[in-house]
Amino acid sequence: MTQPPNYPGDNQGGYPQNPQDPQQGGYQPGGHPEQPGYGQGGFPPPPAGGFPPPQGGQGFPPPQGGQGFPPPQGGDYGQGFPPPQGGQGGFPPPPQGGFPPPPGGGFGGPQFGGQQPFNIGDAFSWAWNKFSKNALALVVAVLVYALVVSVVGGALGYLVASLTGTTTSIDGGFAYSATGVGAMLGFALVGLITQVLSSIVFASLYSGLLDIADGKQVDIGSFFKPRNLGQVIIAGVIIAVVTNVLALIPILGYVVGIVISFLTVFVIPVIVDRGLPAIEGIKQGFAIIQRDIGNSIVAYIIAVLLVIVGACLCGIGLLFTGPLAALLITYAYRRLSGGQVAPPTP
Repeated sequence: MTQPPNYPGDNQGGYPQNPQDPQQGGYQPGGHPEQPGYGQGGFPPPPAGGFPPPQGGQGFPPPQGGQGFPPPQGGDYGQGFPPPQGGQGGFPPPPQGGFPPPPGGGFGGPQFGGQQPFNIGDAFSWAWNKFSKNALALVVAVLVYALVVSVVGGALGYLVASLTGTTTSIDGGFAYSATGVGAMLGFALVGLITQVLSSIVFASLYSGLLDIADGKQVDIGSFFKPRNLGQVIIAGVIIAVVTNVLALIPILGYVVGIVISFLTVFVIPVIVDRGLPAIEGIKQGFAIIQRDIGNSIVAYIIAVLLVIVGACLCGIGLLFTGPLAALLITYAYRRLSGGQVAPPTP
């Protein structure tokens, strides 16, 4: 009598009945295979070339010869699943190390160009380079303004002295003296007018100097186009009034005047360059000095020395040292405030 065939459900041929036990030669039933390193009792990834027998104590041994169904032959898979492709047994192990580590250094901030440090040697070199490349325009502009301020200031001073003073004959000559409240008010008015003129001059000069710092081409006309002129005049008058009042302090008045001159050295460039109101310009000019008071003092001293040297050369030297000093202050303002200047002209 012919023996009935065995089926996978029968407990013959070494196949386990418990679906939780590992299967030989196929995929684990009931979902995805367990990944290495997750949970206890998982199987390590099999080596290439086939399925290893289960480790001791887990599952059933492989079927012995002659029992149950033989393993499926190539091309005829019968009731089970086809063997995995590619010649590898089971699933290949996952890439070593899991996710790659983040780039070295973690998350970095945005990369911005750092502020270049201020150097007085670089400042003077830059100022000389820009003066030498624009000497004609600068010298002509300074000469015109010097003549205008001298003529207007001298004429107003003579007018006040004539109207409020007395004439005294001394050894065949004449001397004028102006005293009293009227004379004081008259000279105060002359000082105010002169200060306004000076503010116009500086606003015009710094407008052209800032164009140079921006790398723009300038000519003589560039120094006669003041920007934000009204606010520059207001700031100039405020500074002049405070300086003259504090100058009345005995002994300390002169020192206080020098200190105020230093603290306000960047005020006009700030107002012209940024288009600020007078009060805000004074605040920001003072803030720039606070950022680097050491280099601010050095730049101010060098600029003052240049003006003194020019004045000692019968005043003619100011046509050259004056623009040079102003260019140095322009460079210092831009660098110390975190701004940029055009590179030296070849």
